[in-house]
Amino acid sequence: MDNIISYLKWRGDLLFDESPFNEVDNLILCAFTYIKLKGVLKENEKISLKDLYSEYTFNNDIFLKNQKDLFRLLSKSKRFQNIIITKFINEISEKEEKQFCALTFILPNNQLFIGFGGTDDTLVGWKEDFNMSYQKSTPSHIRAVEYLEEILNHTNKNVIIGGHSKGGNLAMYASLFCNVKLQNKILKVYNNDGPGLNIKKLSSKNTFNVQDKIITFIPKSSIIGNFFSNDSKIIVVKSSSFGLMQHDLYSWVVDKDKFLYAQKMDSKTKEIANYLNKTIDNIPDSQKEKIIKFIYDFINSLNIPNLENISKNLVNKSLINKYNLDINDLKLLKDIIPLIIKIWKNFY
Repeated sequence: MDNIISYLKWRGDLLFDESPFNEVDNLILCAFTYIKLKGVLKENEKISLKDLYSEYTFNNDIFLKNQKDLFRLLSKSKRFQNIIITKFINEISEKEEKQFCALTFILPNNQLFIGFGGTDDTLVGWKEDFNMSYQKSTPSHIRAVEYLEEILNHTNKNVIIGGHSKGGNLAMYASLFCNVKLQNKILKVYNNDGPGLNIKKLSSKNTFNVQDKIITFIPKSSIIGNFFSNDSKIIVVKSSSFGLMQHDLYSWVVDKDKFLYAQKMDSKTKEIANYLNKTIDNIPDSQKEKIIKFIYDFINSLNIPNLENISKNLVNKSLINKYNLDINDLKLLKDIIPLIIKIWKNFY
């Protein structure tokens, strides 16, 4: 089945003047935001994709295989090679519990594409994701609004915004909560299988200016994009993978210049997602905060680079006492930890 790599191979010679920016182009640039550019690209530096590729050195990480193909094809593609990348931001702060990444792409057709990065493999990135369940807004939400407003304040171009996973959530949040006077510059917002927004905790008079511009793509059997409320237009897409692995954007099936659509979500997936959302809603915020902080401190106490073998060391009496966990908290932990491990194994 064709995916974004296939698309680059057969459509890479079509300029944007010949074929306008589309939903597949959006996913390709969102995929690019995952490429590690820290130490390679400075914030105010401007460089074409072609020139950046010639300067970039890939490490031997096996998880970069698709990224290597993507980057190489972008650099050779007439459609993408002259896109200018600038305003690169990659901020990770354990103190603020923030993992934020963003890029601005200057397209040859007098448009800008702002790409917000998804969750990386740092523990603080995952901690911030879980914080969304009880916080009105995370540090990355606030930073995304600041970043978007900075770009909108200094351009007369039409702006398209996108992101995958957490990046899609940030794209929605930033576009909905940025200065209302700047929102007319926003042409379209793509949320690619990112969680919705915790609407019960949010309120904005600005949403009506942007809401109709947001499109959410969710693979047929993906759980991630079904978290929280989402009032945007939702399009279900087909994937060549199964279950949680459908979140992998390289698995999304491409049909010419769009995705191959599915008629509806998988009923079992929707049932699970509704159950999880209902369960999350019924847990008091104070308990969510306590559990999430426990998990984060617990993982850090193991001095391990990832979540492997965590379940074997779940009982940590000092941390249990520190957070005053009761039997209900521990039962909740036993449900949450295996889910975290499963997601981690599938993506890292």
